[in-house]
Amino acid sequence: MRSGEEYIERELEYELKNVEYPIHFLDFETLGLAIPRYAGTKPYQTIPFQWSDHLLHEDGTIEHWDYLCEEDEDPREQFTSTLLDALGSKGSIFMYTTYEEGVLKELAENLRLHREHILALWDRLKDLCAIISTHYYHPEFRGSFSVNSVLPDLLPEMSYENLSIQEGQEAGLEYLRMIDPSTAPEEKERVKKDLLTYCGHDTLAMVKIREELLKQFG
Repeated sequence: MRSGEEYIERELEYELKNVEYPIHFLDFETLGLAIPRYAGTKPYQTIPFQWSDHLLHEDGTIEHWDYLCEEDEDPREQFTSTLLDALGSKGSIFMYTTYEEGVLKELAENLRLHREHILALWDRLKDLCAIISTHYYHPEFRGSFSVNSVLPDLLPEMSYENLSIQEGQEAGLEYLRMIDPSTAPEEKERVKKDLLTYCGHDTLAMVKIREELLKQFG
């Protein structure tokens, strides 16, 4: 901070390259309602309704897979089964913070049918936020390692400012509007598009952040 220069440790390169291909970049959107909406759930229980997975192959090609529950129903079963299909049995899985890991743990506890397959993911998980906060710092982060702080400094062209949805709590509120029967069909479609764009932006951001940081090592 005093020097006004970025701080980089050599271990950063190892952590970013110590992966198995294809590399998954994963993000969830969730609800945590005071009044349970679905049978068998509790107040403030985390209910995941959307995931995005950007898949980076060793040859540099990128694929994108996603899921969004569009009906007012408990999304956990379909969320989990589609996610496990997408993640398969190979490839490191980058997440930003351990939030998604906590969601997976809760799903493993509540969905016994998928428990073994969810727990099998554990050795593949990598926390991109922890890697950055341990080995890299830029003065413009101003003490924050949130993706909203890291992304604009490393990749200003990928700012969230132009997105209709800009953070997770807003995504949850928009999701509730989308599944509300009183919401007009054309508005539902608009919100659906905004949700898919926002969650997809989060996972593409991780791809680009990793790529940008690796440029530091030539």
